[in-house]
Amino acid sequence: MQLHELKTQIKEHYSKADLENLQLGLTWYERAHNECKLLSMTFGVPLSKVVGVVAALSPNNKWQRNLHDAWDFLDKPSLDTKVCTFTNQRKKALAILESDGENETIEGILKGTKTRNFFHNILNFKTSNRVTVDIWAYRSVSLEEKQKNYKIVSQAYSEVATEYKLKPHQLQAVVWGVVRGKIA
Repeated sequence: MQLHELKTQIKEHYSKADLENLQLGLTWYERAHNECKLLSMTFGVPLSKVVGVVAALSPNNKWQRNLHDAWDFLDKPSLDTKVCTFTNQRKKALAILESDGENETIEGILKGTKTRNFFHNILNFKTSNRVTVDIWAYRSVSLEEKQKNYKIVSQAYSEVATEYKLKPHQLQAVVWGVVRGKIA
């Protein structure tokens, strides 16, 4: 599929967003940042580590469950803490809590492009120009969720976001809400 076709699909989805979806999508990462700030204050853990834990526990996890799991994990950081994601993700969350908390260190622990960008977008929602390419971003452009497609999907979102004078993660969140059917 050509870049132009992907951009056209993204624009079509964005044009279907109602006012509520636009407001929720444009502020999604800011609200996620604020949720993480609350967890940071509650548990006395640096914000970067909290956002890292949230990102680590995010694969195949709905947002509200992700926050619940982060709360439980921050309360009792252990590989035995029950969370709704993979064991390897718990290992990453624990390594993040035991790390120096530097952004580069956390991104190195996260490894995956999607989770690294998710971390960066939540932590730096005002300035980030990264795209969180998740299953819904792939679906929005009718591509399979494969690493080989990541770059072109990310490029399409970035270019459309520039046209619309948005941050790429804002565009992604609005389109996510349209394609998924609702925003959390």
